[in-house]
Amino acid sequence: MKINVTREDIRNGKPGKPSECMVALALKRELGISYASVGYREAKILVDGQYTKLYFPKRVEKKIRFWDGFHFVFPFSFELVPAGFLTGSAITLRTANLRPAPVLICTLPQAA
Repeated sequence: MKINVTREDIRNGKPGKPSECMVALALKRELGISYASVGYREAKILVDGQYTKLYFPKRVEKKIRFWDGFHFVFPFSFELVPAGFLTGSAITLRTANLRPAPVLICTLPQAA
């Protein structure tokens, strides 16, 4: 899902405030949620009573750090990366599609 950080998000955001920064405001607006807490690399959002962790692309981390330091950044967009990733490439875990691993039962031959 694409998240757009607008001029209004940048103007109304508060640097150093995890739930009031520009990216938190954009997440709340774009996702229609009431809670988002943003760090440099990830965010925690509340959806249907459950917390979900989202990971940001490296360039979003750089924009947040720059904004926290200099209070200036141009509007930008980024794609969300859901929790459950490996270094290098994002992998979305879809628990609804997971099946239990088959069970292998080994028996030892019984002595006669």
